[in-house]
Amino acid sequence: MGRFRLLVAYHGANFHGWQIQSSVRTVEGELSRAFSTLARVETKVQGASRTDAGVHAEGQVAHVDYDGDLDCFRLRRALNGIADRDVRVAHCEPVDESFHARHSARGKQYRYTIWNHRAAHPLMTDRAAHVPRLLDTDKMQRAARDLLGERDFSCFRAASCDAKTPVVALSRVDVRRSGDLVELVVEGSSFLKYMVRTISGTLIEVGLGK
Repeated sequence: MGRFRLLVAYHGANFHGWQIQSSVRTVEGELSRAFSTLARVETKVQGASRTDAGVHAEGQVAHVDYDGDLDCFRLRRALNGIADRDVRVAHCEPVDESFHARHSARGKQYRYTIWNHRAAHPLMTDRAAHVPRLLDTDKMQRAARDLLGERDFSCFRAASCDAKTPVVALSRVDVRRSGDLVELVVEGSSFLKYMVRTISGTLIEVGLGK
């Protein structure tokens, strides 16, 4: 039995998050279905992060155990041929069995994109939040600095969050503007349920002068 590290990209608008749930389509469910079809035995893909519904990914790390004769190139090609087109395995490599996508992660990065223009952009519908009023990104950046370091983020998590502790260490919270696009970049060791979404909403309120 060999273990493989995967780099996965997906369009989150078509999924109810990463984690397998009954009766709804999820990224973990789609990838596990593809692997199970390929391996002809029930196989589960383990992701580094359980992204929420609607969240896209450019490089979600995952791992899977596979006992077959396909090398990484053919394995990736076969999986992408089985899985639907809104999720893709971009990279595959063999790793030691001690590697675990979630427990071996040294950090995670999330980006929250805002279309900051009076008129909504049709191509940004499921890729960016629309904020029609001009955001003061300097104020947002100053507020973002107060979130750095290790602290209790209880007020930034969902009521249904089941994390063992609300204490999280953030190493980076940046607010960047490029024309009408504003991007919030958050990096940390781990994240609570809806934490990035709540931080983003709070910084938007700051940027609007509230």
